[in-house]
Amino acid sequence: MLAADTPALSSKAQTEIDDELAALKERMRSLRTRRNNLSPVSSIPPEILGAIFAHHAQEMQLLHVPDNPAVLSWLNIGHICRHWREVALGTPELWATPFLNSSQATEEMLMRSKMAPLNLRSGLRYHTESVQKVLMHMDRLREVSLPFLNGGVMYRCIMDFLNKLSTCSAPKLQSLSLEEEYAQTLRIVIPTSFLAPNLRSLKIKYCDLSWASSVLTGLTVLDIKKLSPECLPTLDELISALRRMPALHTLELEDALPTLPPQTAPLLRAPRAMNVRLPHLKRLRLVAKVLEVANVLARIELPDSTMLEVQLGCRASSSMNPNQEWNLSLPIISHALESCFKATPAKSHRVPRSLRLFSVGRIHVQYSTVRNPASWAGSMTDTCLDPEWAVERPVVLDFDFPAETTTAILSDLWRLVPIRSLEALYIEGFFACWDGFWTDLLGRGAARNLTYIHLRGTPQALEDLLISLRSQKHSLARFMGGHSQKGQIFAPALSHLVLDHLEFDPSFSSFTRTSDLFDVLVDRVNEGQGLDHLAITGCTGISAHDVRLLREVVADIHWDEYESLDDYDLEYDYDSFEDDDDDDYGFYGDGDYYYGETYVE
Repeated sequence: MLAADTPALSSKAQTEIDDELAALKERMRSLRTRRNNLSPVSSIPPEILGAIFAHHAQEMQLLHVPDNPAVLSWLNIGHICRHWREVALGTPELWATPFLNSSQATEEMLMRSKMAPLNLRSGLRYHTESVQKVLMHMDRLREVSLPFLNGGVMYRCIMDFLNKLSTCSAPKLQSLSLEEEYAQTLRIVIPTSFLAPNLRSLKIKYCDLSWASSVLTGLTVLDIKKLSPECLPTLDELISALRRMPALHTLELEDALPTLPPQTAPLLRAPRAMNVRLPHLKRLRLVAKVLEVANVLARIELPDSTMLEVQLGCRASSSMNPNQEWNLSLPIISHALESCFKATPAKSHRVPRSLRLFSVGRIHVQYSTVRNPASWAGSMTDTCLDPEWAVERPVVLDFDFPAETTTAILSDLWRLVPIRSLEALYIEGFFACWDGFWTDLLGRGAARNLTYIHLRGTPQALEDLLISLRSQKHSLARFMGGHSQKGQIFAPALSHLVLDHLEFDPSFSSFTRTSDLFDVLVDRVNEGQGLDHLAITGCTGISAHDVRLLREVVADIHWDEYESLDDYDLEYDYDSFEDDDDDDYGFYGDGDYYYGETYVE
């Protein structure tokens, strides 16, 4: 009997100890909670703490694409303490951007978002079921951004959504972005009747619309790319639509401008009263044939705003002589750009201080109000037009013209904006240069304030630069082709020169040897116009002996010791390109998902 009672007594004692341990654990948890409540961070009201969490979540959503699981890294805030988790669960705005890679995550976030306005943002990976679930909440949608590929399932989802908008209102919808990656025969069409009274931003690519649609009313952002030819507006239709958007601050039209008949006569300016005024415009981007761009520019009154950014992409048509097109368009383009830099007290700080000229097949020009823009220092070959740098480069021009027109365009650049104020000049590319290239580009007697030149171009550009840099007196440099230097010294304030990936090759020219560079710099010193800094990077034909000679006339020289391709190890570390773990948050565990329109197991 004693042996039979012992296990029962032991089990009862263990249970009592377990209960005591559980009570002690709960007591410790309660004490930790009370202690945490006394910390300063716990004194933040839940409303403010929730707003901080929502701001953090928005930052993560801006940092990562919508289909990257890292976009949910803000979930870690719920793992800090019980209080933070309760605040996070009680902040509907945190859950208002459902993660579409997982049906389970979408459903859970829709439930936790309660009645907060929803943001539907899709990447290339998504569950169609998740998209459909979000689109069912028409009355809560605030933002819809759906890039898509090749029609298919997403095409049907978008068309169902747009058809509902023709009959069912979306009162909270403020932003709509529908962008097809490639041109397709089957296109999304924005309905004429569009029941979204609070829509302020419309961005479409390879989609069509009617210019009489009610969607083109009251917008502040209008971005249309790649319209079908039959949907291109007339000039009157475009101006009429712009009049219905008096608060417009962003206008981007790429291959969506009114067409002009072949052999267009000189563009006629309409009376100013017929032009459209956009007083709040901050960003204007027009990309089309050069006459089409000029035709629209002639009808838009640009505001006297210190924040205005202008980007023009102009290409030649096949039906006219490119030089004729350029000459017809130049007065209008010049007038528009003059208004950007017009000398007024409000725009005194908008004077262009630097110019970047890049050319590989086309001419890409950027003017900037900053002497050495950070966005230019990293990669001279990067022509990405990131809006983040808009404050640095208010004017960007792209000219896609035949090579024979390049000379005329480059020669006219100094007429477009006040070049005399330039302090820094960045040149890169493989365009045709000519005798007097630098003085023609900057204007005769100009470049008085130019202190910085960064050259990464052709041997011709280097040759003409050395010719231009020659001084008037005590010249050691050789005459080239009978050219003589008369008049003012070119760039008398020049103190910084960067020579990047150039060839000092005597076989090309007798004037592109390092000895000629030395002679030119000696000339500058003799005239009291010597350099303070010289950088030589990636240049061939320069040796350590040459650099020692150059240091006799320039004290501060940066040389990367590059002499030939053999000096660099071009092997890549492929181990550094391993794939990241995309399943940190466990949202891929509920089945299959779509990658674009391709079903993936």
